[in-house]
Amino acid sequence: MLVRIGVTSPLPALALLVLAPVLHRHDVGGAPGFLLAGLLLGLPHGAVDHLVPAWMSARARPTAARLAVPLGYAALAGAALVAFRAAPAPALVGFLALSVAHFGTADEAFHAERDGRPVRQPLSGVLARGGPPVVVPLLLWPDAVDPVLATVAPRVPELLTVEVRALATACLLAAVARTVLRDVRAGRRADAAEPVLLLCLFAAVPPALAIGVYFATWHSARHVARLLHGDPGNRADLVAGRLGPPLRRFARRAALPTLAAAAALAVLAAGPVDLLPATVAVLAALTVPHAALVAWLDRRARPRHPSEPEG
Repeated sequence: MLVRIGVTSPLPALALLVLAPVLHRHDVGGAPGFLLAGLLLGLPHGAVDHLVPAWMSARARPTAARLAVPLGYAALAGAALVAFRAAPAPALVGFLALSVAHFGTADEAFHAERDGRPVRQPLSGVLARGGPPVVVPLLLWPDAVDPVLATVAPRVPELLTVEVRALATACLLAAVARTVLRDVRAGRRADAAEPVLLLCLFAAVPPALAIGVYFATWHSARHVARLLHGDPGNRADLVAGRLGPPLRRFARRAALPTLAAAAALAVLAAGPVDLLPATVAVLAALTVPHAALVAWLDRRARPRHPSEPEG
């Protein structure tokens, strides 16, 4: 499953890049609806987070311990929502930085697990793989991105000065060069091409469409692939090459949390608030505990120092 996703997840991004001249000719891809659609389609990838700690543990956990995960998840999400309401500018800047880290560490971990290598997440690789969806639109598409940022936190476009964006881009390009060289030397030429593909995608395709497609078909799909392998109930099916039962099992478990999140967004849409900033705030709030859980998952997959206790 990981190998299949590794091959197919970049294909929608590549198709968009090929179609970029047509998109520009017909002025397609700039509407916020593309971004919202991609974010909504990607919602299920975090819908079974509450089950992951139990999958990773060899010990049976009491009910109180099992409840601690969803309660902690909800507490972190609630704190993030409060932060967005109390201090929207630093909360949004923090969310952008968290997105870079989360996208990048997720891709680095995906590649390592697919290849059976220890999970290591060098800063250059994290920035090279997680930076393009955030940094490139900020630099090259300010007329499209800044109004969206301003609807969530009006002061953020002023904080992201030309100098800040240029420095972030220089760091990104240096990280991409280092990561490409690392992967080429290791014989991973397809992996080496991915950061370059992402740079080109977000430079050439309007950000609403590019981010929506990346989130739904690249980031979310790869995380689902990792979850399918992490679920101990899927082992027999995956060993036998049966992908259907694991996918159906995941869909059943993700359905209710996904519907709950979608219902919350529908309530917001029916109210007096602007849907786009409300959606960004809600999804950012959900991203904080999701990123924390994935970071914990990645930490468990890293090589453990002999003196470090098992978690």
